[in-house]
Amino acid sequence: MIGEDIYYPGNPVTLRKQLQGAFLESTTLGMSAPVTVCPYGAYRYSLPYIADSLKATGPGRPDLVVILAPSHAETPEQVVLPESDLFATPLGVLRVDTDALSTLRETCRFFVDDEISHLQNHSIEVLLPALYYYYGPIPIVPLLVGTLQREQLVPISDALLRLHGERTVQVVVAANLSGFTATAEADATARKMIRLLMTAPGQSVVDNLATFENPPRSTWPLALGHILAGSGTRPHIVSRGTFDTEYEHDVGSVVFSSIAYLRT
Repeated sequence: MIGEDIYYPGNPVTLRKQLQGAFLESTTLGMSAPVTVCPYGAYRYSLPYIADSLKATGPGRPDLVVILAPSHAETPEQVVLPESDLFATPLGVLRVDTDALSTLRETCRFFVDDEISHLQNHSIEVLLPALYYYYGPIPIVPLLVGTLQREQLVPISDALLRLHGERTVQVVVAANLSGFTATAEADATARKMIRLLMTAPGQSVVDNLATFENPPRSTWPLALGHILAGSGTRPHIVSRGTFDTEYEHDVGSVVFSSIAYLRT
């Protein structure tokens, strides 16, 4: 767990107390979003948004949670599967649905195994304690989404839709609306990202991405989640904030948001 005591408390008692406070303070109610978006980052900034996003999924417990998160490793034109069948958190262990991974490998050639990439990334790990707290030991499909070509989005989303069958699948996208950059640039990128999602229902987002120059790495999991939500939903901004923070001895800003896709 590379994020323990960096992004979230490693002590399970302290962590549970922090999670309990965030979920109690979240006022998100009355939603049942099949796809939600939440940020990944240190809990002192991101946890209120993560709590909003998970509560927006509704009070029920799905059969499976698919996590789409950006890859910080060099994984161009790939969606990276883990080789581990368990992901540990300070609160307990989450089991990976290995049958679902097999389905993805067999269905679409863009899914590849790369355990090293998963070990090097925190974008999925940061969400796992909150997932465990809210749902308990639920099966997961944790996927790192690299920088894709636009024409890859539909076949990848088609493969992911095959996981549904007769079970309830919740999609949680880990994505920041901007990269770590100057405040004005972060806000401009976030506004452009929100406008892209709001004006391009379903698969039409593929064509709109052609107008997005230098998109942040979160663009690709966001686009996949948007397509999976379908044209019969609309993204609803539950909460949003811009934070000044330090990263690799530099100071800049990043935009966090909780987004719920609600059926129209």
